[in-house]
Amino acid sequence: MDGVLIDSEPAYLEMNKKLFAHFGIEMDDENYNALVGMPSLPMWAMLKEKYDLKNEISDFIELEKRRMIEILDSELITKPISGIESLLVQLKEKNYILSVASSSAKANINFVLEKLFLERYFDFVVSGEEVLNGKPAPDIFLKVAERFNVESRNCIVIEDSTNGVKAAVSAGMKSVGFKNNNSNFQDLTEADIIVQSFEGENLKKIIELIDKE
Repeated sequence: MDGVLIDSEPAYLEMNKKLFAHFGIEMDDENYNALVGMPSLPMWAMLKEKYDLKNEISDFIELEKRRMIEILDSELITKPISGIESLLVQLKEKNYILSVASSSAKANINFVLEKLFLERYFDFVVSGEEVLNGKPAPDIFLKVAERFNVESRNCIVIEDSTNGVKAAVSAGMKSVGFKNNNSNFQDLTEADIIVQSFEGENLKKIIELIDKE
């Protein structure tokens, strides 16, 4: 969802910087980039240990959830990323089954889909709360394949983060790396194709990759 359906990363970056500063965490861009795509539980568990934080992990997650829903409900998020809805329309016309597989909380995913009228395109949602290990582990994508009752090799993932692409590769799935300019220059080189947008020739490349499977 984040960075593919919606351009939320700049808002999340600002939110997380304030959150980290609130708890006395100083973090450079390189270390922050490594966290992109990780679910909240393993991220805060790692930060708690690394920075010897005194609060309970549940405290961090609860505060993060409140801050995140405020952002999603704000004027910062008012429309999908340009071209993504056209891609979804074409895939549904071709009778592909689609899922959102996001590290975000399920309530946040559903909120965004309803707010932007995207829920009609997706057959179901899998959140980071439903799997044991977050990206770059393949769990969330394997969960999707299980729900679809299809083999991993017949699934294609669209991701904008290094952790997400690595998770797709580990799951044995093809992947499209979306080079979102606001996703902190993630390394997408392991993706099968890399696109700069969901429009024009880039959209054609994605459809060709999916149809080929």
